[in-house]
Amino acid sequence: MIIIGIGVLFLLRNMDIVIFQDVWRFWPVLLIAAGLARMVDAHHSGCQLTGGIMIGAGGLLLANTLGFLHLNWHDFWPLILIGAGLAMLYQRLVPPRPVSPTSAGDFEGSLNDHAVFGGVDRKLTTADFRGGSTSAVFGGVQIDLRRSAMRGDSATVDVSTMFGGMEFKVPQNWLVVSQVTAIFGGVDNKCVEPDPSMPGVKRLFVKGSVIFGGIEFKN
Repeated sequence: MIIIGIGVLFLLRNMDIVIFQDVWRFWPVLLIAAGLARMVDAHHSGCQLTGGIMIGAGGLLLANTLGFLHLNWHDFWPLILIGAGLAMLYQRLVPPRPVSPTSAGDFEGSLNDHAVFGGVDRKLTTADFRGGSTSAVFGGVQIDLRRSAMRGDSATVDVSTMFGGMEFKVPQNWLVVSQVTAIFGGVDNKCVEPDPSMPGVKRLFVKGSVIFGGIEFKN
């Protein structure tokens, strides 16, 4: 919907129906919209935290581009420390959202890893991988699933990256199905994909967003 709206505005401007200038000043609205979407769809507290940081960063950048604030790096860098402290307090004080008994986060063989101004390096060994959630904000996450297996036919992982990166290593019989939205970021699938018609092939669905960051898949 955002892409369609931007396209319509440019078309109307090119046809001299609507006149507006300096449209690029409003690019932080993309961050705010993505943050709102993350908070609405959040199933874990980490996703809520990521959405809140995206909204806050987008609001500051929008106020700066519109002239309400006059921020530069010399003035801006302490906000990173404030954001890191607020993120730590949020994870410590805010209880996790209630989830259903069948949620992936309730099982040992699931992901619930979040990196904020730091890094996560995890090797998961389980015979029944159920999916989960992971996020990286000004940090990095490395997940090694090569010694894991699925009892079901598929599993879903919800990802969220902003100014960070993720790397997933998966077994050779897993087929990665990426449904990730990249905004000023990228998704790189370097896996040698198995033949979907072969017996024993499992599907790993990856959903979420990448903003000013990247996600890489390997097998």
